[in-house]
Amino acid sequence: SFFCTNTPLLFLPGNFEVGVHIADVSYFLQEGTELDKVASQRATSVYLVQKVVPMLPRLLCEELCSLNPMTDRLTFSVIWKITPAGKILDEWFGRSIICSCVKLSYDHAQSMIDHPDRQFRQEELPPISSQHALDEIRQAILNLHCIARSLRKQRFDGGALRLDQLKLTFTLDKESGMPQGCYIYQYRDSNKLVEEFMLLANMAVAHKIYRSFQGQALLRCHPPPKIKMLEDLMEFCEQMGLNIDFSSAGDLHKSLNEAVGTDKYAVARKEVLTNMCSRPMQMALYFCTGILKDETQFRHYALNVPLYTHFTSPIRRFPDVIVHRLLAAAIGCGSPVRLTAAEIQKEADHCNDRKTASKRVHELSTDLFFSVFVKESGPLESEAMVMGVLNEAFDVLVLKYGVQKRVYCNALPLLESHFTKVGKKPELTLIWEPETPEQEAVHQVISIFSLVEVVLKSESVPLKYSATLKRPGEIPKE
Repeated sequence: SFFCTNTPLLFLPGNFEVGVHIADVSYFLQEGTELDKVASQRATSVYLVQKVVPMLPRLLCEELCSLNPMTDRLTFSVIWKITPAGKILDEWFGRSIICSCVKLSYDHAQSMIDHPDRQFRQEELPPISSQHALDEIRQAILNLHCIARSLRKQRFDGGALRLDQLKLTFTLDKESGMPQGCYIYQYRDSNKLVEEFMLLANMAVAHKIYRSFQGQALLRCHPPPKIKMLEDLMEFCEQMGLNIDFSSAGDLHKSLNEAVGTDKYAVARKEVLTNMCSRPMQMALYFCTGILKDETQFRHYALNVPLYTHFTSPIRRFPDVIVHRLLAAAIGCGSPVRLTAAEIQKEADHCNDRKTASKRVHELSTDLFFSVFVKESGPLESEAMVMGVLNEAFDVLVLKYGVQKRVYCNALPLLESHFTKVGKKPELTLIWEPETPEQEAVHQVISIFSLVEVVLKSESVPLKYSATLKRPGEIPKE
């Protein structure tokens, strides 16, 4: 959500003052208490389709540390003086108290971005503090959007990489909790607006705590891709005639956008390529600077920055709590740092393990709910794009739902199938059985980026579903 403070966006002569205000969780979560030990052990909130298992008690998550509008709340702030072009002129860190004047959803902010000249009515938005006019809020969003676009351009011009993965979202029945529908979440300008300032805050805090505690800073690195897997992918792209430049994160980002074409299936091809390029990538990791001695290993590959950390989500990530404590000590408004480098690294290792586990649980939860959706609403038909070709099977990305499935030749009514490599490019030729004696067998060639029609349907095994290929020329159901 968006939170506008008492001064939604302070205008300075030709420039702006922008603040990122994060709930001051460390004020309530005192170091060494039983609550701190439990939060440290949990390390992260776990997000399932139907609920969240929170890291902290709901009293903190939903009340004391929730930046509810028109209510004083304790925060940790990073405030910049910044030009419209995104150049930072000054920077301030400090504990603060804010009273936000409105809580906007991403939809509200997106509507303002999409319709910059529209005069919104009060009833179209959540309650707004009487101290601020609706038009003031709208203009603040538009100014932030302008600055965020400049920041984003700077990042990608500077060599950043973003590999977006499709995110499946469900609508649930209020009574039964079962999935009624699902759709691919749309990442829009309002999401990008928030992301840019969160990244800016995380990078600023990383530099601040490392300057103050070179041997005890908790940072987040992203190692470069795995060499062998990257070499295999480079060879594959060369065989496929794909001009993808893997020499740096920025070159990969640029060439990915240029290699997919401009037709209506360009987005689908980019999703397939993005999935391929994600496989050699390593996980980002928390680490303590006193343990990892070589500063070149501090780098964040995808962001292409020397120092990065997590500061912006202390309600749901324990590393952010540690970073808040380090920042408080660095600016002289908190206790001295008590943890040794070894102790911070132990926390980092545990947080890495918990983050990996929670990510896997989220994926399994999504798979489970989609299986239920297929069982309740299927069979489901959709266009799909081929991602990989094997001897007797091929993998597809189902475009409507963003799921990946393997289609097996032995599950299709085929006379036979042939696997070949055309100039090292893998292809499967499927020869379909005629539906009537008068018909001839239909030949279908399956290769990377081929468009096919698939049917998703439940299996006899509970909560499992399979993908089968529709016969070429078969008319899709409405």
